[in-house]
Amino acid sequence: MMRTKRHMLIGGTMLVVGWVVIFAMVLEVIPSPIWLNMVAYAVTIFGFMLGMVGVMTHIRVNLQKHRDNDEDRY
Repeated sequence: MMRTKRHMLIGGTMLVVGWVVIFAMVLEVIPSPIWLNMVAYAVTIFGFMLGMVGVMTHIRVNLQKHRDNDEDRY
């Protein structure tokens, strides 16, 4: 259970950091070299995927717990 929450937290943080870097490049607060664009894009995509894996795993674990509890009642 703790691992899924950690995945969601890390994924969300990576998503926000990537978005902030891209936003800062658009506003020309920081320079926009091609390597930084690619790294920011990769961090954003990987953060999204990691967060979604954490959410899906969390849902699967909770569904399994509820199914096990329902079976114990009958």
